[in-house]
Amino acid sequence: MKNYTHIFTNGITCLFIIQLTTSMQAFAQGKFVEGYIITNQNDTIRGLVRYADWAMSPKEVRFRSPVADGQMFPAKDVKGFGVLVANEIYKSKKIGLLDISLTQAYTIVPSLEARDSAYVFLQELVTGGRATLFEFLDRAEHPHYFIEKDGHLKELFYYPFYKAVDNRRYLLIHEEYKEQLAGFCGDSERFKEPLPAYQEKYLKDYVESYNRSFTKDSISYHRAKDSRLTFDLELSAGAENWREGWIEVRNKATFGFGVRVNFPRKFRNRYVRVNFLLTPNLQLGFSPNSLSRRTLKTLEIGVGRYVGSGRMRPYFGLNASIVNKGYRSSFLGMNVGISYNRLISLEVGHFANFNCIPAKSSFLIQPRISLHYFANLKFKQNRIR
Repeated sequence: MKNYTHIFTNGITCLFIIQLTTSMQAFAQGKFVEGYIITNQNDTIRGLVRYADWAMSPKEVRFRSPVADGQMFPAKDVKGFGVLVANEIYKSKKIGLLDISLTQAYTIVPSLEARDSAYVFLQELVTGGRATLFEFLDRAEHPHYFIEKDGHLKELFYYPFYKAVDNRRYLLIHEEYKEQLAGFCGDSERFKEPLPAYQEKYLKDYVESYNRSFTKDSISYHRAKDSRLTFDLELSAGAENWREGWIEVRNKATFGFGVRVNFPRKFRNRYVRVNFLLTPNLQLGFSPNSLSRRTLKTLEIGVGRYVGSGRMRPYFGLNASIVNKGYRSSFLGMNVGISYNRLISLEVGHFANFNCIPAKSSFLIQPRISLHYFANLKFKQNRIR
C-alpha cells in the first residue's frame, strides 16, 4: 500500500504559500515603538507609533498616547511623525503620482506629468539650510526622491522604461533630476559639487553640501544602529526525510547551526542564511553492498523574507543544499515557516526541488520539519525585529 503522507504534507505546504502571497497585508500589524506625531497646529505629542516596516510610503499611521488609544491618523490630518528607535522622521506631503512601469513597453515616451495626487508621509533625509530632501517608496518598493526649497516641493525625475521600436525593446531612462538639481542648487557661488548618482547616499551628500554652503546647520538623519546589517547565530533541531535510489530516510533526528544575516531599513524583512546540518546514524553508501552507519553532513545557503511586522510572522525562502561526499544529490528547494518575533521559528524545509531534472528526482519531496532559535551575535535584542 502506498504512503500518501508526503503528498498531504506537500499539499498543505503549497496552500500555505498561496495564503502568504494572497494575504500578505493581513500579517502587517507592525509593533508600537516610542515616537511622536506633529499636529497641524505644530504641537508635538509623544507616545507610541505603530512601526510597520513600510515597504511603500505610508498614507496613514496609528498612534497611541495618553489621550488617544490606537488612533489612526491619515497623512492629510497631521504634519508628520517620528520613530525614535529607528531615528526616522516622516512629513505629510501632497505629491503627484506617476505610473511608469518596467513591466510594459511604451510605443511613445511616457509623460512625466502626474495625473493623480495623494497625501503620503515622505521620509525626511536631509533638512536645514535652503533645501530638504525626502524619499518616497512606491508600490514596487522603488525609491523616488523629492526636494523642497522655498516652500515648493518637486520630484527629482529618474524613471527607467522600455520603448518598443520595430518589435524590439530598448531600455531608456528619464533622468531630468540632473538638470533639476543644477537649477535648484545653482544659487550658491561656494557650491561646486559634481552631480550625484540617483541613490540615497549620494543625493544626501549633495544636498547636505549645498545647505552647508550657506549655513552649518544642515541636518542629515543618519541611520540608527538598528539599521545596519545584523547577524544572528542559528540553532536548529528537527526530523529529516528524503528518498533517493536505495537510500531512504524517514523522520531521522537532524540538528545544526548557522548564521543569519538580516538586512536594514526597508529590506528589514529579508535575510541570507548559511547552515551546517548533521543527521547521524544513517545507512549511507554508493551501492547497496557498501552501506555503513555514517553521519550525513549538509551545507545549506539560502535567501528569504518575512511577511509583515507582527510578533507571529510567516516567512518563505529558497535554499541550495550541498551534501558532503555526494551521498545525496545536491538540490535547490523551498522552505516556509512561521516565527515568533524572528527569534523562534517552526519551519517546513526543502519540500520542492527545482533541481529535480538534473538530479532525476521528484519535484515535490518529503520535507524536513524543524525548530529554529536565533541569538543575536552582539548579544543585544533591542533592535526592531
